[in-house]
Amino acid sequence: MADQTYILIHVFGTVRDELDRSDRGKKTYSGWLRDFVLDTPQRLTEIARLLDLLSEQGWKLIGSPYDCDVMLERGVSREMAEQELRRAEIWDRLAKVASPDDDGHVVWHEHPEGRPAAPKRRRRVRRPPTREQGS
Repeated sequence: MADQTYILIHVFGTVRDELDRSDRGKKTYSGWLRDFVLDTPQRLTEIARLLDLLSEQGWKLIGSPYDCDVMLERGVSREMAEQELRRAEIWDRLAKVASPDDDGHVVWHEHPEGRPAAPKRRRRVRRPPTREQGS
């Protein structure tokens, strides 16, 4: 079986996250806010288009560890995934919006929160019979 790789895209940035990433004091906050509000609809449109392109390339949308992120998964190695994205001419667009891993890779080699655990199997509990069923 091939390795699983992931792409994580931060969609709904909180103001705090965006402030931490901004130019750190080069702009006033009100100036930054005007830029952020203008940029956000363009960013969301670009993310939506990328999701379409990635799903055409075989990436599957899966649950994200965080509510504000979009995560995709594909059963190929990181190197192969990066090569395919470059050939499909998606790489540059993806690098602008995807959240890189700790080593700066856009395509994650491991799940951002480690391997997701399989859902726990619920034990079936026998319920006492109702009056209609008798004992």
